[in-house]
Amino acid sequence: MTTTEAHGSKWTDVLTLRDEVRHTDGSVGELQMSLAKAVYQTVPVPYAKCAYYTDITQPTPKLVGFLGRVARRLGVRGVDATACFHLDQGMGGGKSHALVGLWHMVTSQEQFFVSDLGREVLDAAGQSRHDVDLADVLPVVLTCDAFSPGKTDALFGPATDLFGRFLWSLFVGRPDRLERFTHYMGRGANKASLQAAFAEAARPVLVLIDELMDYAMALTDQTQIGGLPGEQAFLNALADAVDDQPNVALVLVMIKSEEDEAGYHPAAEGLRDYLGPRLQRNGETVAVTESADFAQIIRRRLFENCDYLPAARTLAAQLTANAQGTTWATEVFARLGTGRDLATSAERIVETYPFHPDLFTLAAREWTVVQAFQRVRSTVKIFARTALHWTEQARAGAWAPELIGVGDIPLGTDALESLLSSGVLAGNDRAIQGYRAVATNDVVDSVGGGNAAAIDARLASAGVGAAQPSPAVRMASACFAYSLVPRAQGRRGATKAELLASLYGSGVPYSGCEEVFNALVAGPSEGGLRALETTKAKGEDRFYLTIKQTLNMYHGNALGMVSNELALDRVWETAQRLATKGTFAVMKFVEPSPSGALADAFKDLDSTENKLVVLDPRHWTLGNGRDRSTRADLDVVLGVAPGRNATYSASLVVVCAATPRRDKARNSARDYLAWEHVVAQLHPEDEEYVDASTKRNVARLKLDADVKRAFDHYAYVVRKPDGLVVEYKSVPENDTTLSGDAVWKALVVANRAAPHGGLSAAFLAALLGEFDRSLTPKELFQQPYSNPAWPLLAADDHLRQSVFNLVTAGGWMLADSEGNEIAITSAGQIQTASMQQVLAPRPPAAPVSPGPASIPNSDGDDGTSGGLFDDLGTVLVAPVGHAGPAAPPDSADGFEKTTVSVSYGSMTSLERKRETWRVLREVAKLIDESNPLSAGVEMVGFQVQISARTGTTAALLGQAAALSSATTSVEEDL
Repeated sequence: MTTTEAHGSKWTDVLTLRDEVRHTDGSVGELQMSLAKAVYQTVPVPYAKCAYYTDITQPTPKLVGFLGRVARRLGVRGVDATACFHLDQGMGGGKSHALVGLWHMVTSQEQFFVSDLGREVLDAAGQSRHDVDLADVLPVVLTCDAFSPGKTDALFGPATDLFGRFLWSLFVGRPDRLERFTHYMGRGANKASLQAAFAEAARPVLVLIDELMDYAMALTDQTQIGGLPGEQAFLNALADAVDDQPNVALVLVMIKSEEDEAGYHPAAEGLRDYLGPRLQRNGETVAVTESADFAQIIRRRLFENCDYLPAARTLAAQLTANAQGTTWATEVFARLGTGRDLATSAERIVETYPFHPDLFTLAAREWTVVQAFQRVRSTVKIFARTALHWTEQARAGAWAPELIGVGDIPLGTDALESLLSSGVLAGNDRAIQGYRAVATNDVVDSVGGGNAAAIDARLASAGVGAAQPSPAVRMASACFAYSLVPRAQGRRGATKAELLASLYGSGVPYSGCEEVFNALVAGPSEGGLRALETTKAKGEDRFYLTIKQTLNMYHGNALGMVSNELALDRVWETAQRLATKGTFAVMKFVEPSPSGALADAFKDLDSTENKLVVLDPRHWTLGNGRDRSTRADLDVVLGVAPGRNATYSASLVVVCAATPRRDKARNSARDYLAWEHVVAQLHPEDEEYVDASTKRNVARLKLDADVKRAFDHYAYVVRKPDGLVVEYKSVPENDTTLSGDAVWKALVVANRAAPHGGLSAAFLAALLGEFDRSLTPKELFQQPYSNPAWPLLAADDHLRQSVFNLVTAGGWMLADSEGNEIAITSAGQIQTASMQQVLAPRPPAAPVSPGPASIPNSDGDDGTSGGLFDDLGTVLVAPVGHAGPAAPPDSADGFEKTTVSVSYGSMTSLERKRETWRVLREVAKLIDESNPLSAGVEMVGFQVQISARTGTTAALLGQAAALSSATTSVEEDL
């Protein structure tokens, strides 16, 4: 934009760059604040002085609110306030800046609270209602990036761990410091010790722990890994002790792994996962900056404080008025998109002055999607060099833009290196080299050369003007800035309207700017930009400068655009696409409820149907030691723990992703989404398009396979002797729990579901024998859905057929309310909802004279072996396959001694379980008083040896204790 007088002043006259910007040639000095340097002053830094810190710090709402809450906790007596604060934003999020502010607040109160920042903090702390007194606050500062675990240093005396360093700092200045340190070290790092130490200090205490994850990573070294549990226990106890101690606050910086480019060792990540919920329980997670603060933070960091608003408002009104009713309004502002039209222009200009709002939007919203680009720190470096360049131009009497826009980053200066090294290219060295060459060759170099500069010279000689110097360089610079990262929806580069907008200003003719645009896009053969390429998106041409990257380079850049959250969203979408209910009647995909209540998330899932639930892997996973919350939730969902009222949890089977395999699927999703970005950036005519599409398709197949494999866990409720428990299982290696048929098959193997043929009549009789009364059909047909002791059945018709078989076998009958038998000739005649009928054992027939009788087949007369076993080889229920008892043999005059010996061996084979059971069943029949054969049995003795999980044989031992001739022993089985 061209220069203008606003209240008689340009921005270069209204705003004054800070000394550190001018004295360091725009490098701004040390942007990343260090709490260790401010507190211990191992290196002299300007922000160690309270006056300088408050002068450069914008009192944004979140920062003021955070400092105010800490001040209220420390300085107001008798008021219950938040005790623990967890800062977890990524690099450049303002965490260390906020900690330095806390340090100044409690160590330089008078100076801090007379600043504009301090006055707002006092208001937030409730000064109008309470006296805020921080005069006696003791700061305990643990800068975890400044010391090593297991080693002493001069600042913390004999201490080698966090607990010791905490104690050494807590008793600073006391003559008996070493004695108190030794005393509490002997008591151990527990809550009681910490509470006693706080009480002995008898002062408000502010505990600052910075960069904990740096320390956690150091603990994962092979020589220090043994200290990690102790440090974890101390931090947990500290969070609890602080919460219970009045006027004591804890502020801890612990960055999320997805916000740290380097990532974390699993053990360090485990520490973070362990502490996070405990800090949340005793306090809150805090963000100290937000996107709305961005412009104010940058302006205050670069320029000295002044009243810039009159000049900003005058300029904004002038630029808006000049465009009204012109081609600029219809061909540029009307085409820029939502939120960038002429109606909102003035407001946006005032907010970002002296920078153009389009430049702020590009830096704050589009460049920041690249994880390596730090919103404040990277932007300050780029904007500082840019502002310094135009300030020096104005001081020399040369032209300067009315607002610093997208095209005003001076690529012929050090500002280019600030931009390329900012992280916007995700550290891709080949991309950095390529864009450096494009900027130098196709836009402008340090001596004024370059293709765009040559275009300016040609246009000037032809008499084409745009009321500003070097318009082609400015527009090409804007195109360069818009080309660095893929934009919304994977689009590349800028529209014609965006490029023209980079030249707009007071008195700038549209026709001259369009001439500049046409010259730049004319093509290399006509002298245009050589690196410029054009693509279409929604019928609109888009222009970008390319470095002709390889597909892998495109892919590497695109990976930096895909967050872990976005990748997990795709994993969840893929799981829902791949899942099939199979044998189950209902399949539902469950995400956490907005209310946070499990009952809400699992509503509509209490019915007489077999229900398969797929859990959202973004919230629930199993395995890898990070599944306690998932298991606790499933205890509630399946009725083991209170929290959800449900009648039919027995027929609910839950499938869940394994934690490490979920993470692998997430990485595959990132890979696939990155290839999607790459394909979106290419033309179908490009030679790389087919190859990129192939790689995308291969990545999708891998994503599908990894998502299927990630879902290998399933859970259901079972009834054990001591109550209901959740049983956790996994399917075989090549199966997935996203397949309802695979889950059903696994349930059948685990004896938790019946095969598709249903139950044998004998098995059904054994199940019914567990009840002390007869069941109505309605009660009976609800059992598979409500009773965890019953197996799941694929359909009600299977149970109907089993009942029919049981009735026609002769031992059971359907009876009416008077006890009269109801004759049925087919399974379809069974009324499953009846409450007037019962299924009962048939009364014994009248005695008849004994006659020859054959000993029945022990395998059952219905052709099935029957029996139900659990996965430990323990007999759960035994079917009886005979309609009535057998008669004794004809001759009982002689006696014989029969010995059967079964070798001690494994019960992992289902067939061996069944064969062994048949033998035991025949022994049981011989001493069953209801069996006439038992009259011929004179003596019995036997020995049983069982190796099983601890507690499994408790019922057997109880029965044996009632038998005087029985002896028992239990020993550990190694």
